[in-house]
Amino acid sequence: MKDPYNNQHAWYRLDTSAKIYPALESPENTNIFRFSMTLKHSIDLSVLHRALETLRPRFPYYNVRLRRGLFWHYLEKNEKPFILWPETPYPCERLYPSYNNGYLYRVRVYKARIAVEFSHILSDGSGCMEFLKTLVAQYLLLEGSIGAIPEGVMDPQDTPAAEEYGDAFLRVLEIEKHRLKDVPKERSLFSTQRVFKIRGNLLPLGAFRIISGVVAMKDIKSVAKAYQAKVTEFLAALYIEALIHIQNTQIRNRKKHRPVGLSIPVNMRNLYPVRSMRNFSLFIVPRIDPAKVRDLGDIIGLLKTFVRTRASRDNLLAMVKDNCSLSSNALIKHTPVPVKDLVIRYVSNTQGHAQFSGTLSNLGAVRLPDALEEHVEHMGFMLGPPTQTLTACAVLGYKNALHITFGRVCQEAGVERHVFRRLVELGAHVRIISN
Repeated sequence: MKDPYNNQHAWYRLDTSAKIYPALESPENTNIFRFSMTLKHSIDLSVLHRALETLRPRFPYYNVRLRRGLFWHYLEKNEKPFILWPETPYPCERLYPSYNNGYLYRVRVYKARIAVEFSHILSDGSGCMEFLKTLVAQYLLLEGSIGAIPEGVMDPQDTPAAEEYGDAFLRVLEIEKHRLKDVPKERSLFSTQRVFKIRGNLLPLGAFRIISGVVAMKDIKSVAKAYQAKVTEFLAALYIEALIHIQNTQIRNRKKHRPVGLSIPVNMRNLYPVRSMRNFSLFIVPRIDPAKVRDLGDIIGLLKTFVRTRASRDNLLAMVKDNCSLSSNALIKHTPVPVKDLVIRYVSNTQGHAQFSGTLSNLGAVRLPDALEEHVEHMGFMLGPPTQTLTACAVLGYKNALHITFGRVCQEAGVERHVFRRLVELGAHVRIISN
């Protein structure tokens, strides 16, 4: 790899997690997620465009285009102009590189709101959030609202560290190399277990319904504490309860009921001091058998046991070892890209997505430096269209509120209606926002 900060050609390997996404991207599966910040004043487009250009050398690993090699996809330096996009009725639309000058992210503007929509080929939620924070801070600096980039935000004048764009999963193997021989194989590539999938009337291709519930942080912590659960565990339990309720409605014969599974990302940065700006998350998938639960308390009990076991350092290390071993397998490494893509799509459609009924991603509480928070009124987070599960949930805390955002590609709003109704029943006040 040549130096990405001079005028020579530069390229980057896809990280271990990102290698599957080029094969999976399609009009139905956009693999896009989104973060937004709403300021207290309208956005000046010319200033925002200058801010984007200023950040170009700070984030060279994002300012790239996707290329296809003989054996792997890779990322190549992109110097084409940036495009600022207006808002549309449906967020997280498919990103067509030919319309976006090849970039794998886009910036949308609506009045006082700046939104960044990222392809998972580039990064996960943590990387995207750091980029958005830096972009907003640079914008406020250029328009004169702040005097300097505040501490706690990446400085656009700094030189990118190699650790930012390296493969964080391979770095974990280096850190844990003394323990790897004792780590068992995590899982088989193929599984015969299937979970319940919601049946619904699909929206037209490209349509995407968003409903957000805004809950006071003290309310959500209070109701979660009543069940001795963490916020993510509590929300996951409500989501699973909703799916069980829908299965009872859609499939009357209890003998035909399947387990309900939920995909929950785990941010590996909380376990390893790796300053990665690319993908560095793993997924755990708790599965709950409806026949073994009577109420919400039972679901939470099973979830707590599963999450606190499977999200342990040892189990996650086993997953890292398994994923890295798979991508470095000699046969796989030397299989041409078209064949790899066919296999990845087949495995994903028949095995991967078959393992979970929905997704819950909780980024946690986002804290901005005071100088930035003074100008940022609201923040938002949402996952892209969940074609395989029909619904997905993204959660973000900002200031004194928790934003619970459901996206769906079906007409029926059964999951979010159940979750928000239960929150109200349990004593939380919920304010609803929709697109």
